[in-house]
Amino acid sequence: MNKSITSMMTALFFMVVVMVQAQEKIIQFAQLPQPAQSFIKTYYPKTSVSHITVESEFLTEKEYKVVLTDGVKIEFDGKGSWTEVDAQLNPVPTSIVPASIHAHIKKSFPNNNIVQISKSPRLYEVELTNGLDLEYNKKGEFVRIDD
Repeated sequence: MNKSITSMMTALFFMVVVMVQAQEKIIQFAQLPQPAQSFIKTYYPKTSVSHITVESEFLTEKEYKVVLTDGVKIEFDGKGSWTEVDAQLNPVPTSIVPASIHAHIKKSFPNNNIVQISKSPRLYEVELTNGLDLEYNKKGEFVRIDD
């Protein structure tokens, strides 16, 4: 009984330490990694930055979240590569979408634009103006409609 209480207390202490380590703070544009700065300047040159936060968690890399004055939200990994673009009801820049994904959507879902796109090491997820969520593998091949 005493060992289980000690184990539970140790686990609880570790969880508290991990939660304390996770921090989110506001930073300036110049503090973003250079690729993230270039992305914003290239794809949103006429839009100002509302605010930027960086989140550092214990044992994981930093994550940057940028909110533009028009409501667009962009997330970047610690190296400054975009991981998600949420353009609200506006289309995301076409040139950030892999060509095969763009072609599939243009053919299968005409009259729709991509308003949100996220990428991970294994897949792309996109949301269309009609609200559909689609998944593609890393090669840009259609996988499924996500409910």
